Amino acid sequence: MKKPLLIVGGVLGVVALAVVAIVVVQLLRSDDPNLATEAPLIAAPTTAAGATSGGSTGTGATGVAPTPSSNDGAAAEALPEGVREFVIVSAESEAKYVVRESLRGLKTNAVGTTSAIDGSVFLTEGGLADAAESSFRVDLSTLKSDEGMRDNFIKQNTLQTSRFQFAEFVIEDVSGFPAGYVEDTEVEMTISGTLTIREVSKPVTWLVKVRQLGDTLTAVADLTITFQDFGMSPPSVPIATAEDEIQLQIVLVAREGA
Repeated sequence: MKKPLLIVGGVLGVVALAVVAIVVVQLLRSDDPNLATEAPLIAAPTTAAGATSGGSTGTGATGVAPTPSSNDGAAAEALPEGVREFVIVSAESEAKYVVRESLRGLKTNAVGTTSAIDGSVFLTEGGLADAAESSFRVDLSTLKSDEGMRDNFIKQNTLQTSRFQFAEFVIEDVSGFPAGYVEDTEVEMTISGTLTIREVSKPVTWLVKVRQLGDTLTAVADLTITFQDFGMSPPSVPIATAEDEIQLQIVLVAREGA
């Protein structure tokens, strides 16, 4: 009886080790989404003498701050009166995806990020400017997670970034823009428009938190889509299969004259 018991014990030990190994791999592969919950804070603007200028106390002017004078540069001169252009600062911005995947039956998070974002947002005191197109795009070929093999598979097979390098979003409508905005106050709104990935364009609506102070605009925007929405199949390899749902988050820092 001892030999069969030893064999059974050995098999159970191997199974236990295999389970532990799978759990360890799952923990190593599962990223913390670390999603932002508010628009980035803005350092108070200063005057030439180094003193803090208006808006930081919450008593700023109603609406988006006044348009800079023509002395502020050629870019400002080219804009219609009352329109301000906030240019996205890539080094301070980030695009992120979060996808749930099944690793041998265990759920993990796949998280990829990039700071390769460019674009502009055109605003007036009343909201989105009609005189110019507000949009941004993300260079999908620069997305990076903690797993190089995953990144290569997604870029080569799912996103096909050698053919479709960019995802682009064109803003068409802003809902919830406050009639009387107090600078450096975070407000919630929705931004609707057209998202294009792999030459497939779909109407989408982002949930956005925004704040503006002086020449700086910051925002965090969240959106949930699926691979199938844009003609893609969820990534799948022998040891891992992704779910269809994708969480997207864009954290933007944009400045006038950037």
